[in-house]
Amino acid sequence: MTKNYFTLDEDFETIIKNALPNKTINSIHSVTTGWTNIVYEVCTNDGDFFFRFPRDDFWIRTIVKDYEFAKFVYGKTDFNTVKLELLYDNNRPFSMHKKIEGTVLASKMDTMTEDEVKIISADIAKFMFQLHSLEFDFNEIFEIDNIGLKLTDFLDELLNVHVAKEDMKFWNYNEFINKDHTCLVHGDLNSSNIIIDENNHIAGIIDFGFAGFGNKYFDIARILSRQYPDNFKEEIIKSYENISNTKLDCPILEDEINIWIKIDSAYINYMRGIGIYE
Repeated sequence: MTKNYFTLDEDFETIIKNALPNKTINSIHSVTTGWTNIVYEVCTNDGDFFFRFPRDDFWIRTIVKDYEFAKFVYGKTDFNTVKLELLYDNNRPFSMHKKIEGTVLASKMDTMTEDEVKIISADIAKFMFQLHSLEFDFNEIFEIDNIGLKLTDFLDELLNVHVAKEDMKFWNYNEFINKDHTCLVHGDLNSSNIIIDENNHIAGIIDFGFAGFGNKYFDIARILSRQYPDNFKEEIIKSYENISNTKLDCPILEDEINIWIKIDSAYINYMRGIGIYE
């Protein structure tokens, strides 16, 4: 039976070499933090590249959305967003992109000074506002129709496919209060998907697999749902309110932060169960 997705026993070295026919490959090594995909970093004579190979049928469809959304938003904000290539091995899609130089925000967040927090918070708020302000046509933005393009629909399928029923109870009774789909959202804007430069500005935004239609609270709550210094939350809220010239509804924001925390917890339990997350 032909697999529609990738498993750990694949000949990834050959697949990667075929994808980079005109480059000299110096090294190939796996990145073990990949949850949704099997990830490899490849060093070549023309810089470093990341490859993402989907782990199951759901993520096969998601990686196509990642590509389509990243292509749509590329060059439409003031910030560098990942430029993906969508490739195929035996009709199975996988993605490749050149490495964005910088440091993952997650690895630096706890040691940042107050001034550094203000700098990156202002950048994150500006990126979110610009993304949320982009004009789009519901019928033309994506070339795919096989996966939920509304964030709530996407999350509903994600959780029902990957999360144990006992960890899903919160989702049945505590869905996002504000379910409007009025703008484009990144959908998974957390500190692991934000690359910063040596001056603590955004060097790049990656991973649009969760992206689609939603509202501003989805993204703002997502970035605030991880553990950060207290002043980071304050600076994000203040910066977004300043650039949008609109006050945020803090009770809605807090409720949606709690939903993201529960989603993370439920999914981590799933990943532990299949041996990916320790």
